[in-house]
Amino acid sequence: MNPFIQKLVDDLKAFSSELLLPGLHATQQISTDMGTVASTTALLKSINFLTGLIPQLVLDLQTIDATHKVMIHYTPVPKNATFSRRASDYQQDKAKRLLPAHWLSILPITELDVRPLRWLLHLLDLQQTALEKVHKRTIKYIDDSLLTQQGSSSYAQNDRATLLNMRSRLDDAETKLEHARMTLIRTVQKKLVPSSNLPCPYPRSSSWIRLRRFAQQLIQPKEYLPGFLHNLLHGTVEIADTPYLYQRWCGVKLLSSFESLGWECNDDPTGALFLGGEVRLYKADVEMNVWIEPRLSRRRVHPSGFICKEVTETHPDYLIVTPGPSGIDAFILDPTTTADLEIRQTKSKYLNTIEAIAMTNVAGIPLVRNPLRAWSAAPLHTPHCELEDSEGRTGTIPMHPLDWSQQPLMNWVRDIHDYALAWGTGKMLQDDVRKQ
Repeated sequence: MNPFIQKLVDDLKAFSSELLLPGLHATQQISTDMGTVASTTALLKSINFLTGLIPQLVLDLQTIDATHKVMIHYTPVPKNATFSRRASDYQQDKAKRLLPAHWLSILPITELDVRPLRWLLHLLDLQQTALEKVHKRTIKYIDDSLLTQQGSSSYAQNDRATLLNMRSRLDDAETKLEHARMTLIRTVQKKLVPSSNLPCPYPRSSSWIRLRRFAQQLIQPKEYLPGFLHNLLHGTVEIADTPYLYQRWCGVKLLSSFESLGWECNDDPTGALFLGGEVRLYKADVEMNVWIEPRLSRRRVHPSGFICKEVTETHPDYLIVTPGPSGIDAFILDPTTTADLEIRQTKSKYLNTIEAIAMTNVAGIPLVRNPLRAWSAAPLHTPHCELEDSEGRTGTIPMHPLDWSQQPLMNWVRDIHDYALAWGTGKMLQDDVRKQ
């Protein structure tokens, strides 16, 4: 694998393997260590594997591994039957002859051993429990992203369709598990109690042998999942395109820098980094909001307090909203995987295309508030940030995964940190004075 991508994958996996999934964006196929596969993908693959195998498992149990027994049946018809040995099955006719009234027939029956089915039900319950955890977490990611991605453009509608499709995949997995469970119950026509005990004797068919080979991976997925997925996916995984991996990698580094300065996040930021959303940071009773991939529109008020002007819609990667002297202010970071100067300089567009909903007053005259800074992050091999205008409103932070230095990003983040604390604390003091 490309060393640049490998470093992104390794760092993102250390934070959360969910960040490797395509999400709203295009995908790339790579051959890599199966440990990089996200838990959601792994679970859905294992559910597909197990539920897809169950019809054949049940059929083999009925035809190959069934226990053959016989049932004694008494019938008034002599066809395919023999004389009964019960005295009650004979009666006298008018001539006092003793004649058979019932005949004895031996009927073969097939009896299923329910122990393998009880074990299968146990495996389904394990998958159901895991799915409930993933479902709860991922649905929150999706719902938060739906709020962030609202808009009337075709891009917004496509993103919404993608998010709803992700939700549908989870619902489909739940349906597959329920259908498989009902298949087992209908097979025996009675209540089945799950059992974690491996059935002994174990069924001998090829499908049951295949299940046993992978059973431990289903029971202990964290320990055995990489090998399991290697067999399922043949060493190829689907991950987000490199630009989106880099964007998320920059986001992880950005939040880590704020954390090192004492800002705390009370919620898991994985969902926002994965699908877009809001990350709230707190320090000294001051709140700062990091909006990830917000869709700002001219016709719709965004929860961040900012809107788009001049163009119909804009979509910065990171919109950092802080307290300001007369309301809220914003700092923008928009990573790019290219070192091209012209492309990096295009990030300055956000200084003019984004404005706060509320205005400020200067000498009694209302003025529009635009973002204070709109910078790019790029994989540059430089030890310091690069300014692209004399006031430092736009520039580039060097963020190269293979030549990583925390200091340039820390210098940029510290400016926001100081600004937020200065105006946030100042506003708190003003509020206290008013209360007195």
